[in-house]
Formats: sequence, C-alpha cells, structure tokens
Amino acid sequence: MRNYYRLTDEALVAGVLAGIAEKTGLSRVNLRIWCFIIFVLVNFIPGTGMGISILPLLIYTVAWMALPVQEQNLSEVQMQDKIKSRKTFYNYSMLGITGNLVPIIAMGLIYPEQLMLLLFTVPTLLLLMPATVFIILGIIKAG
Repeated sequence: MRNYYRLTDEALVAGVLAGIAEKTGLSRVNLRIWCFIIFVLVNFIPGTGMGISILPLLIYTVAWMALPVQEQNLSEVQMQDKIKSRKTFYNYSMLGITGNLVPIIAMGLIYPEQLMLLLFTVPTLLLLMPATVFIILGIIKAG
C-alpha cells in the first residue's frame, strides 16, 4: 500500500475509498458502489459462513487503520458542502435500513409464524433490496 492515503475530507465513512480513488484516478462514486456491491454479494455466497462474509469489512478496517490521513485544507464553504453530502448519504442509508426493518419487525409482531416462513423461503438478497438500493442512491447523491 505504498503511497496510498485516506482522504478524511472526502470521506463517507473513513476516507479509504476516496483516497484510493484519487490515487488511482478512478471515480469515487463508482469505486464506492462496486465495493458496496461486492460486500453485499460476498455475504450471499452459499455455504461460505461468517469467515468470508466479514472479509470485506475486515479489509476496509485494516486499511482504515494502516493508511495515513491526507488533509486537503478545504475552505469553510467546501467543508459545509462535504458535511451536507455525508448527511445525504447517511439519510439515504437510514431510510433504506428503516424501509427494510419496519415491515419485517411489524410482521414479526403481528404474524410471527409468517415471519419465519418469509425469512426461510424468500432469498435474503430480495429482502435486503430496499436497503441496498437506498445505500447506492446515497452514494450517488453524496458524490
């Protein structure tokens, strides 16, 4: 990881992907979307268990701790724009997660036997689709 760094001013989480995108010349939005999709898809590989499903999160955490921070010395207006884009990302993410959890929790409270049937018969990827779509929209909106 020679000469790679984190851009905390451009961060949605820790700035790891923003720094890698700047260093490699890739689009931040595209890199974030692809990494998120890989994270989601790795978790749905049949028969892999927790070992492989936590690997993308572990890699990101290690990069977070290992990469040095590079500040960009943004103006006050630019910092306010960055804060606004982070809030947009978090709002979309929370909207997606809430959109997933509220119906499942409500069904569990009202019809617990149907909830178990739903959880065991519908592919998990389909159950998590609203959250996935909203998180990707949040990444796009945040830029």
